[in-house]
Amino acid sequence: MKKYLLSGMLIAISSMTFAQVVRENEAAIVYYMPKTELMITLDYNMVEEKPGVFYQYAEHYLGATKIIIEENKNYQLVGVKTQVVSSADTNRPFKVVAQKGMNTQLVSLTEDGRLVGYGIENASLQFSERSQGELQNGSKAAYSLEAKSEELMPLMEEQFLAGSVAKMAEGAAKQIYRIRETRLNILAGDVEHVPADGKAMELVLNELDKQEQALVALFVGTTKVTRHTHTLLYTPAESVENEVICRLSAHNGVVDKNDLSGEPIYLTLDASYRTLMPGGYVDKNTPVLSQLYYNLPGEAKMVMQFKGKIVAESHFEVAQYGVAVPLAQELVNSKTTTSIVISPETGNILSIRK
Repeated sequence: MKKYLLSGMLIAISSMTFAQVVRENEAAIVYYMPKTELMITLDYNMVEEKPGVFYQYAEHYLGATKIIIEENKNYQLVGVKTQVVSSADTNRPFKVVAQKGMNTQLVSLTEDGRLVGYGIENASLQFSERSQGELQNGSKAAYSLEAKSEELMPLMEEQFLAGSVAKMAEGAAKQIYRIRETRLNILAGDVEHVPADGKAMELVLNELDKQEQALVALFVGTTKVTRHTHTLLYTPAESVENEVICRLSAHNGVVDKNDLSGEPIYLTLDASYRTLMPGGYVDKNTPVLSQLYYNLPGEAKMVMQFKGKIVAESHFEVAQYGVAVPLAQELVNSKTTTSIVISPETGNILSIRK
């Protein structure tokens, strides 16, 4: 964020159309009310299954019943996270004209032109301003839960020289049972050379476990899980019920909402617009000059569903559901030293100090 103190930085605007009309060659500061968006991040796994070379012998030699017998790849939804972000709403511009009555040098804006306050030169503001990296919709692989490198079959020379797949499988099974027997003997202390200490014992047992798992995988197969994320931006507008925002395909991952190969992810939004009591300020096209306007935001409730289950829900303020209200003139005239902090996310007042 940049705070513009605007000494000598008043903008000379030529004929442009705004909600507040800026006249030709008029020196004015133009700022915008914020726009609320919902950043939706889908976490899902790509699960790849591959059969072991000895899968036909898994039940016979190991008594295994859960065996992968063919290659398969599918995508599974893990979770959904939502984050409220904001940007400048170029459809809701406002202006401050340089004239008597207010010190325009004390107006502070964000880089994209949202109002953050008046007279807050020394204020420390923190807010979640969305970055270009955050705005890029799309998918990416975050990390793999299993190493991708292919290892050679963990067999001894005698298994490779067995002469047939059946004999190799039998030799591999015997090797598994020898490893298990060795582990039991170490734990029982029934070996000639017992590991010197607990750390050495742990290292030996871990290595035996690793060897056993590699051999067992030759029978029951392997499963590799890769985590993916997909981010999209949703701009709240009117209330909607069960709007399809995207789909998750078991074979292709996250796909477009119009791609019927995937299961729909639904979003329901209940919009609550801000209204003012009778006699309150009504948002006009040409408000009073040299006056700052803040925003009274509305609210929304959001629920997302996938396969009949709720995967995310939230209740948040929505700037574009709000109405603009002028700050009292005595707060921003040149004779006072008022410090006013405005939320760049909702446009509402955070604090007023005199």
